[in-house]
Amino acid sequence: MVNDREVAVGYIGGAEQGRFVERIRNAERERLPAAPIDVGKSSAAALVCDFWGEIITGPFEFDLNESGFTKLRAELARAEACRDVAFTRVGVEQAGHYHDTLVARLQHEGLDVVVLSPSQVKENRSQNLLRSVKTDARDLAAMAELMIRGLGRRPDLEDGPVARQAVLVAHRRRKVKARRALKNQVLATWDLVFPGLDGCFSDMLSTKLGKVLLAEAITPARVLQMGPERFRAFCANRGVVVDRCKAQQIVEAARQAFALPNVRAQALLEVLRVDSGLMQQLDSTIACAENCLAEVIGDTPAKVLTSIPHIGVVRASNYGGAVGDITRFGSAAQIYRLSGLVPKLYESAGKRRGGLAISRTGKVELREAIIELGKGLRLGHPDFGDYARRMKQRGKPGGIILCSLGHRANRLAFAMMRDQSEFDPRAWPNEGADGALSQRKAGKLVEVHRPLD
Repeated sequence: MVNDREVAVGYIGGAEQGRFVERIRNAERERLPAAPIDVGKSSAAALVCDFWGEIITGPFEFDLNESGFTKLRAELARAEACRDVAFTRVGVEQAGHYHDTLVARLQHEGLDVVVLSPSQVKENRSQNLLRSVKTDARDLAAMAELMIRGLGRRPDLEDGPVARQAVLVAHRRRKVKARRALKNQVLATWDLVFPGLDGCFSDMLSTKLGKVLLAEAITPARVLQMGPERFRAFCANRGVVVDRCKAQQIVEAARQAFALPNVRAQALLEVLRVDSGLMQQLDSTIACAENCLAEVIGDTPAKVLTSIPHIGVVRASNYGGAVGDITRFGSAAQIYRLSGLVPKLYESAGKRRGGLAISRTGKVELREAIIELGKGLRLGHPDFGDYARRMKQRGKPGGIILCSLGHRANRLAFAMMRDQSEFDPRAWPNEGADGALSQRKAGKLVEVHRPLD
């Protein structure tokens, strides 16, 4: 049975659908063209129909270049002239990055543009018993039906400082992932050249000493030849101070290490030297990206997030770049749903199945940014740290703890970016031992930092 508390006044599709309906409420359906566009790598297919579903312009193809865009605009203009239209709604199916330029051009032309996910289009085609019958024309028809129903979301392509921030965040994110993969490869190679060395460190390639050993391609034989004191002097000449205990530990690891045949060991050392250079390049690139983020964040709404303890430029920029224009969202819950961190839900005949995983339907970069915000606040604010400890004591898995911290951090970050109010620790509600938020209010900013959902 439906719970009356779950019934809300509004539109089934939410506020976005409400704004769309209000715009078309008094317009005649034949004066409302819908133009779905199915994007490929170098070309796209489109058609134009009205909101009754009557086709005005049959499926046609155009190239994703200036001449192709001119053809598209001409077809849209022809359809608009035939029907004396109120406005034209254009829908573009996401296709990696290939749709971004087209969407930006359509927005620049002042058209009403929405973006549809491939999963939406596939499911709508399946509802018409056409799951296994995929053609461009079928996809265009499915997209048109979704658009007529007011579905699809506004593109999050920004311009100005927020756009630059998003590009830099994506650039840094890719390089960090590349560095992580390279580190795993380096450690695997090093374990053949110098078995047991990584056991002397918690994270060898994150330390100055580990980077020096990699750059110099140190082998067990060289370490044994130097001995503890000469090894310390060797590192000191390269700007790294090594205490006697650590030096003795590394020498002992060298003494116990298995030796590879000389030819193979030399080949692996050459690979390590090349990978060391790549690692340095990635470190330099990431540092440069972080410097650029520090320069641009002052001109973006995400700047206010750096006032939160343990939230620096990178974490704030990751969240701000993934969210984009904060005014597009009416609540923190909308951002959280977009991240794919909401739990899956199955309910039928009044029975609800719990314990399901997160949906993972949404923006991966936003999901990672929210989790990182939660990690930072866990270290920087006692309320978040206490909350995590209580959940751990109750036996909650680590993944659930991370999602819960991210959920609370997202509410805080959304409110601060929306109101552009710096963090005030007195304004964040404390939690009692039972985990329930207290109603005690402290200071004028409590409305800014209160939980929103």
